[in-house]
Amino acid sequence: MALLHTSFSATTRMSGSIVAFALASFLVVTMAWGLRRRHVTVTASEIAATLPWFAVIGVAVAIGRSVPMSGPAAGFFLSPTVYLVVGGLVSGLWVILDAADIHDISQWTAVSGVFTASVVGGVSLLTADGLQLRVLVWNAAAIVMAIGITRLVLRALQNRQLSTHGWLGRGVLFAHVLDATTTGIGLERLGKIERNPISAAIIQFGDGVGPSGAVLFLFVKITAAMLVLTALDTNRDQLGRESVGLLVIAAGAGLVPAVHNLTLFALTIS
Repeated sequence: MALLHTSFSATTRMSGSIVAFALASFLVVTMAWGLRRRHVTVTASEIAATLPWFAVIGVAVAIGRSVPMSGPAAGFFLSPTVYLVVGGLVSGLWVILDAADIHDISQWTAVSGVFTASVVGGVSLLTADGLQLRVLVWNAAAIVMAIGITRLVLRALQNRQLSTHGWLGRGVLFAHVLDATTTGIGLERLGKIERNPISAAIIQFGDGVGPSGAVLFLFVKITAAMLVLTALDTNRDQLGRESVGLLVIAAGAGLVPAVHNLTLFALTIS
């Protein structure tokens, strides 16, 4: 009987995930059609302004892993469906702003991303059971550490006369450093484990050859971010849409797990 129940639950979750993915895909296609129909041209600055929305993805994935849900609702919080949902929301926002004849689309995109992440994350924390002050303190410590390390690395970049591509380049570095600091604190102070197999392998290797795998992971993340900035250092005066898109993706690859860590720690550690 237990085996049948487990099989039924797995089938239900899979069905819900498929339905959610189909609905999210339909949303993206519809919004893309709306942008094309209205002849909306997405500029480099508008692409850059989507970076805060990766924080929304991080919060959503953490909620999906910590809050009991079933059916299609649970599927919307799983990867890759959550990326499609957020992409559809951003595209829909652009359609609405264009219809309202609002020209400062990049500012509205960035502000709405920050607002959405703050509201969704804030509500999830307020409704969480047994929210621990010590977890919030360690989360704050991870952010402060990431800011300090980022400033030190940026100073080194400037000494080497490498372009940091403005706030977006700094965002790439900060996002990956924040991912490393939250991972390190989760491992060393909060008793968490690393789920990503690549990250876990790096940390395990660092623990085997040195004093701390978290330190090696931080070094790898900084190196990866610096390689991205160096590779895109071909034109310091003007970045095209392709280069901006690559920087946003690179930053998002660090921001999503970092925000996920911060949110998951607060929601699950009691």
